[in-house]
Amino acid sequence: MKSLLITPAGNRYEAPAGISGLEAVKNLVAGGKEKALQEAICLKIDGRLVDLATKLPEGEVFLVTPDSPEALEVLRHSTSHIMAQAVTRLFPEAKLGIGPAIADGFYYDFDLPQPLTPEDLEKIEAEMRKIIKEDYPITRSELSREKALAFFREKGEKYKVELVEELPEGTISFYRQAEFADLCRGPHLPSTGYPAVFKLMSVAGAYWRGDSARPMLQRIYGTAFFHRED
Repeated sequence: MKSLLITPAGNRYEAPAGISGLEAVKNLVAGGKEKALQEAICLKIDGRLVDLATKLPEGEVFLVTPDSPEALEVLRHSTSHIMAQAVTRLFPEAKLGIGPAIADGFYYDFDLPQPLTPEDLEKIEAEMRKIIKEDYPITRSELSREKALAFFREKGEKYKVELVEELPEGTISFYRQAEFADLCRGPHLPSTGYPAVFKLMSVAGAYWRGDSARPMLQRIYGTAFFHRED
């Protein structure tokens, strides 16, 4: 069975179904195909974005690269995880809320005992640069609901526990980069090394889940791009 990998330029390459997109790209480049294939950050299968490490099905698979319309959302989502990793390194007492990509960037909510200052944002940015330089692989795994609850309870991540408790029975996806792991549907970049430029813009208060009866968290807003000229 064959997959047909289609680049944003419309070039088509055959690859064996059942291997990962990452492996297929490496094999094609090693075989002398266009090096632009190496720019792939994720896949689009049946209209849905999935990780580059996803096993290829039979049929058409579209490669998403930094110039694809969907790419910035993936980059910014992964950069929110990089920021969360940096925050938990600098502030081990931080409890994690949620951290999605949004229209012009990303945010992540944190429960911290002290207000974040502009100087703190500079320290977080510096730690993010270290994480980006280290280029940690970002890997997906799945846990049962019970194991996911045990994982977050052991870490004292009460907000994550609440989110998992509301999920139906079944497997739950996690993404890990070095020591940092988060509950997430994805997809994400193959590694932490992709953001060429990013900026943490501001901190604002945000009630947990938008409910004024719930704790007030600190929301850090930021943005990121693949290319400095962007």
